[in-house]
Amino acid sequence: MVRRGAGDCDFLADPAQRADQSPVFWRADELASVVVLTAAPADTLAPAISLLDLPDGFIRRDAEDGTHLMIHDGTVDHQLLVVGVLDAATPMAAIIPLDDTAPQRAEAAVRFWRFVGRARPPTPSRPVRRRDRLIAALRALDGRLAGASYRIIAEALFEPRHLASEPWKTSSVRDSVIRLVRTGYDMMRGDYRRLLGLRRSD
Repeated sequence: MVRRGAGDCDFLADPAQRADQSPVFWRADELASVVVLTAAPADTLAPAISLLDLPDGFIRRDAEDGTHLMIHDGTVDHQLLVVGVLDAATPMAAIIPLDDTAPQRAEAAVRFWRFVGRARPPTPSRPVRRRDRLIAALRALDGRLAGASYRIIAEALFEPRHLASEPWKTSSVRDSVIRLVRTGYDMMRGDYRRLLGLRRSD
């Protein structure tokens, strides 16, 4: 809000700017392309967009209904309305009422999500060795549940030269198989999300 003139009147935009230079903030209930954002649910697993992910140079207006943001993307303006008190790192979710405007609001939300996604650094991929270990744990679990001995599981997972290099009872391979089976049991009890590299929300 800019104050100008002898009467100290309120203006929605700086009257010194041309009309094509002044951003226009629409009410969310009047324009379906306004993306309404709030704090994401506490059990959100994957990293979600936060205010920290927004590019520099956006325009901000604070109002009674929330914080209005305008981000220019080439020829497209993304208008956002952030409701609730959020700090910069709070994961956000889009609010899409299931009314006649839902398709347009969903399209605007996806368009904004894609725009921010291009500017975010890529999420580091899960290390291959870590992924392979988790897959081996599931294979070891399958074998154990089917009644296979640790030795049989080892023969399925490891090369014969590893098995022949040490006595089985004191073999490091035997210890590895036991650890893999334990990891498999942990995953069976609800920790399969480790395969996706998703962090739980405490």
